[in-house]
Amino acid sequence: MQSSQRGTTTGSVWLRRPSTPLEHSPYASTIASNRRFSRRASFSHSTASMVFCSSARRISGVSCSPCRSHHTRTTCPLSAASLLISRFVTIHPINAILITFSSVCFTTASIPPLSTRRKRFSLIGEDRLKIRQFCHKPIDNRAIQGKQKQSIIRYYSIRGSVLPREREINMKLAIGIDTGGTCTDAVLYDFETGAVLCRNKALTTYDDLTRGILEALDGLDPVLCKQASVAGLSTTLATNACVEGKFRRPRLLLLGIDRTGIERYGADYGFSDPDDIRYLPCRTTITGQIEQQPDWDYLRAHAKEWFSDVEGCAVCEVYGIRNGGVLEKQAAQIVREETGLPTVCASTLFGGLSSLERAASAVLNAGLLPLTQDFLNAVARAFRARGIEAEIFIVRSDSSLMGLQYSAEHAVETLLSGPAASALGGSALAQEEAAVIVDIGGTTTDVALIEHGAPLLSEDGIRVGQWKTLVRGLFATSFALGGDSAVRWDKNGALTLGPDRVIPLCVLASRHPEITEILRAQVERIPSHTLPLHEFLTLNRTDWRKLPLTKQEIGLCLTLEDGPKSFQQAADALGVDKYCLRTQSLERAGVVLRAGLTPTDIMHVRGDYTAYDRKASLLAARFTAQSLGISLEELCEEVYEHISREVFYAVAQMLLEHASPHFRQNGLDDGIRELLRMQWETRNSDSPSLLQYAFRSVAPLVGIGGPVHLFLPEAARALGAPCIIPDCAAVANAVGAVTGQMSVKVSAEIRPHGLSPEDDKQGDFEVLCEGESPAYFASEEDAVIWSTGRLKALAEQRLRAQGAVGVLSFETTTDDITSAAGGGCIRLATRISVTAGTNLSPDHKEDLHV
Repeated sequence: MQSSQRGTTTGSVWLRRPSTPLEHSPYASTIASNRRFSRRASFSHSTASMVFCSSARRISGVSCSPCRSHHTRTTCPLSAASLLISRFVTIHPINAILITFSSVCFTTASIPPLSTRRKRFSLIGEDRLKIRQFCHKPIDNRAIQGKQKQSIIRYYSIRGSVLPREREINMKLAIGIDTGGTCTDAVLYDFETGAVLCRNKALTTYDDLTRGILEALDGLDPVLCKQASVAGLSTTLATNACVEGKFRRPRLLLLGIDRTGIERYGADYGFSDPDDIRYLPCRTTITGQIEQQPDWDYLRAHAKEWFSDVEGCAVCEVYGIRNGGVLEKQAAQIVREETGLPTVCASTLFGGLSSLERAASAVLNAGLLPLTQDFLNAVARAFRARGIEAEIFIVRSDSSLMGLQYSAEHAVETLLSGPAASALGGSALAQEEAAVIVDIGGTTTDVALIEHGAPLLSEDGIRVGQWKTLVRGLFATSFALGGDSAVRWDKNGALTLGPDRVIPLCVLASRHPEITEILRAQVERIPSHTLPLHEFLTLNRTDWRKLPLTKQEIGLCLTLEDGPKSFQQAADALGVDKYCLRTQSLERAGVVLRAGLTPTDIMHVRGDYTAYDRKASLLAARFTAQSLGISLEELCEEVYEHISREVFYAVAQMLLEHASPHFRQNGLDDGIRELLRMQWETRNSDSPSLLQYAFRSVAPLVGIGGPVHLFLPEAARALGAPCIIPDCAAVANAVGAVTGQMSVKVSAEIRPHGLSPEDDKQGDFEVLCEGESPAYFASEEDAVIWSTGRLKALAEQRLRAQGAVGVLSFETTTDDITSAAGGGCIRLATRISVTAGTNLSPDHKEDLHV
């Protein structure tokens, strides 16, 4: 048994950084030869001392997040550092830092090995120090199954008083939650140190989101969760719904725009079917003056007929932003009175002049409102169940944050919430000034750029799927490829991945074990087929009886109430041929979910991830391989190759579009795509070539998401870029949900005015401010002064509406809008923008400047 040594000091807490390198310092004995802490602490001059060192070097291109440096995680001293120390001082991994605690006596015989674990210290009772160790390793399958071991608790004796008794050490904590298409992640984040104190991962439960959120929260420290003052949320539910076309179906009511305009230009903004839109004639001027009112009696008489088969309504008037949307609001009121449907007005969401972009944004908002409301309600129920009273914020598409009430009315602002949170989280964990963030999730892969330590924003409104919107968002791309993408074959017998998302068969079989035997019998009877007979259907929505369904769809829902059924079983139960079974509309509405072979199943087959039923994955993979006419090994290799290749193409395209406006406007032509294909095919070739061609990334590729380590390194190799997989990469979105800021940007344009005698009477300069009627001034100086003041007031008003309190910071920028003419430039207008912002932290309620 080891002997105990005790030491005390009566001085105050102090910090000293040795001037000599650690290896030559008198404290070197405290560190083992493998650069990890020794089991026994070192005592000198009756002082309990702990020494921290840095091995600031890059190994295998992997970045370590605990100390914001580059070295292997197993040699990271800060991973082993106690968070008690960081309560008093800020620790920097430079040479060595000596911390001495007053009135603290450690019994060195009981000090556990300080390996890759986080510590939390708190006073328990009067004279014991509780050290809670949180495992600081990547989440494994046990965490996803909710079987992660409880945190290890050890007690250490103390003498004296470091803190007031019977209270936790003062921490500024936040809870981060990310609900994705596959998993729901939760973290407990310390604002003071930037440390993730604990984390957990659970499956997203579509039938009841609350259950998945509770499972994720239950992996965190319950005592600390109740102390959290704020909670940040992010979700990819809106992104996935748009990419897959599975959001609640709304209908657009257009005022002042006829069918001809939609037929000409509608498809560019997502309106592919002019017959699905309702038109109400009216006439307004570009300044918002109403010259002809709509026929309100006609609308009231036809509202029920027009909107009987949809779940929401969006109203857009051509110049609604110039008159406060008075016609939109009146039309929305009539629709609500006649139908009871939730109705949104385009002018209340965005101030852009493009009516079709506003219309597309309003349609998406109407369709996503129920989805977002379900998510927010689920979080609120989970918090109440666990006694958490944190104030809730959600990540917007531009990586800023908005409050709970505002987000409930502006669901479309969450279109890129998940990608924005992944960019914030990846940046915070990797600590790179410039980087490409690649998030491989269950449904989509998101790629974003980091410049000067912040996510790069798009100059225009974002496009998601077919929809072109006015939503201000990241310069990012999302494409339907992830761990839950359907692995199938086309009519030509070629392998396809996505864009459909399905439940991995391994996951469904772990919930319903009988599926494995059904699948085994079916595959033995029919080893291959042109149809995906290995796929299963399961009921997702219990309110399906309220929907207008066909007779076959009703029969299918009744059949699935007994449990999941295979494609063949469902057809037999309905008495129809399997070629005539139609489930597309039910799947789009989210009533029915499909389970099938996915990359997650392929990971189970290869043994890279084995959290669920591997037997079901193996059976489905064999059926797919035989249907494709290839071996099982070839199928697995092709799936992995396909994902890595698509990530490579997406990253290369993002970098090219960032480098050149030509590619942003026109995309990549066939010649560039051929060069990229050749670069990918020859990435491992050592044979010399007469022509050297390559697109190289100077910025590192930072990978986040559960399976990213399997696919990103190969894409990084093809681009000649470093690959960084940070610690906590699997829960980076939840980290990003609490590391953002609240901000609002509003703009105004000042233009010369006086094209007609009537205009001359109003003023020489016209100010077009977002969401307001034009204002006129005699001089440009007066227009600038008024615009700046008005924009600050609008920015503050909107930021307060989003939940911000306290003193805000303001930034004003001025740009000239010019046009080339005669070898020179003509100034057409001046754009003034004001950005208001504040931080998300427990201090956000205090009157402190950002």
